[in-house]
Amino acid sequence: MDNPLRGFKKIGKKIGEGINRFAENFDSKDPLNIMPYRGYANSKRIYLKGRVLEDENIFKGKTDSQVQNIINSFKRLETDEIPNADLRITCANQSFELQTDEEGFFVLDRKWKAPAKKSTNNWLDVKVELLFPTKTNNKRITAKGEIYLPSKNADYGIITDIDDTILQTHVTSLFKLRMLYATIFKNAHQRLPLEGMVKLFKNFVVGGNGKRENPIFYLSHSPWNIYDLLEEFLSIQKFPKGPLLLRDFGINPSGEFSNHKNSSIASILKTYPKLPFILLGDSAEKDTDFYIEAAKRFPKQIKAIYIRQTRDTKNARRIKKLIQKNTSVPAILIHTSDEIQEHGLENGFLYRK
Repeated sequence: MDNPLRGFKKIGKKIGEGINRFAENFDSKDPLNIMPYRGYANSKRIYLKGRVLEDENIFKGKTDSQVQNIINSFKRLETDEIPNADLRITCANQSFELQTDEEGFFVLDRKWKAPAKKSTNNWLDVKVELLFPTKTNNKRITAKGEIYLPSKNADYGIITDIDDTILQTHVTSLFKLRMLYATIFKNAHQRLPLEGMVKLFKNFVVGGNGKRENPIFYLSHSPWNIYDLLEEFLSIQKFPKGPLLLRDFGINPSGEFSNHKNSSIASILKTYPKLPFILLGDSAEKDTDFYIEAAKRFPKQIKAIYIRQTRDTKNARRIKKLIQKNTSVPAILIHTSDEIQEHGLENGFLYRK
């Protein structure tokens, strides 16, 4: 026979959890902020990640003040996340409810039905509402997000690394000091792209006949904490717009040890199984390892892998041998964007004007 006290214990536990959530989320007077990151979808599945945080009031816009840049960097890294927050996400008249984890992250990865009507520039608007907690005036906190739904006109997709592939990051500098300096002391307006990459990517998205709408995905080992900085950099430099996938950096950090890039690449390829992809990276870290593994797992989907040769380091020499060893994988070492352009023209990936 069931114990009648068991039900009361469950109710009491739920009430206790609710009180704890209320106390945890109201110990600060700072306003709350929803940060939806750009997501992507196919006709049957939708993916969107984001975070609920206390609003740190990070300065937006152009400034030459290093002090302001340092303050912004500190605010980005010292986040006050909101765990166990309840959210409603609405896109194309379909709603989903979910909850943030202990680090304030939420992930929407569910079945859905894509709208039949073509969206503007292949982007769909998303509304994210914070259902709990709410502030004392009971005003609903909302944010606008975006979902990329590739056009049927796409010929292939592009997956690219950011650090030292399109953004001058100096990963290979001694003890990564130049990389740390750029991250802490420079804002999005002061960061520089690698020569020729903006033009190259604009050529990629229009494809081999100059009329395509090829999707582009940006990957980085950088933490989600600097998402706004990287998003602003891409916009300022006029890189083609695309989902930006970073890594967790908290209680359960991800990166090389939890295969953030491997899982992100696999998720994209599985989402668009009939779409081939071009992958771009550099020899500073492990892009080549991730891309070769992807090519072996999804051999029919990888058209080409371009690896930019960085400084002649031990890892760069290892990468060169790795490419030479895996002759069945379409990977080539390049030094400039012009070499990618020429290879793309020769293989019909790009449009010869």
